[in-house]
Amino acid sequence: MSRQAGGALPLVLSLLALVSLLVLSSSRQLESVGRQADNAEDRQRAETQARQALLGAEQWVWRLDRRLALAAADPDKLYGEGRLFPPSCDGAEGKGLCEPREPPHRRRVNDQDLLHPCGNSREYALSPGGPQTGCPQRVRGGAFGWWNPRYVVELIDPRFGDAARDRLYRITVRAWGRQPQNAVTLQSWYRVGEEADEGRRLDWREVEE
Repeated sequence: MSRQAGGALPLVLSLLALVSLLVLSSSRQLESVGRQADNAEDRQRAETQARQALLGAEQWVWRLDRRLALAAADPDKLYGEGRLFPPSCDGAEGKGLCEPREPPHRRRVNDQDLLHPCGNSREYALSPGGPQTGCPQRVRGGAFGWWNPRYVVELIDPRFGDAARDRLYRITVRAWGRQPQNAVTLQSWYRVGEEADEGRRLDWREVEE
């Protein structure tokens, strides 16, 4: 009898080890599924914030266009350092107004990504906060995401349309979820004309990083 019990012991231990491996594998799979679900939810949060920021940025551009009477501005005096749309994206009206060059989502200014809390982009304030400090190594997080969305505005054509009386802007927005890797970048082409009470979005897309 004792021999039979002794012979069964290795089999029982093997079964226990197998069950333990199955439990461990299932636990890891559940953790992986949970992380994927969290990332998907976080990215959805970033996309929602990016859409909100894009709409807000377009409204801001319309007000800027009207306030500065850009319909009457000399196009040759709009671009260049110290002017409204400089290559450094930091000019007469502050950061975020750029002379069109390489795509904004890939653009770097002073060795810093343009669409970054520490870059020369404008902040769309979903949550209140002061300026960043200790950039770019440390970024102080926001209440709704890793940081408030950032956007840049380029004046693509100061004499747009058949009558050459409108302005065509390209607006690029980046927003983050709770984690910085969950970023969404949206871009629109926005037309402002003298006869329209508001500007008009001609097209938009999500930009692949």
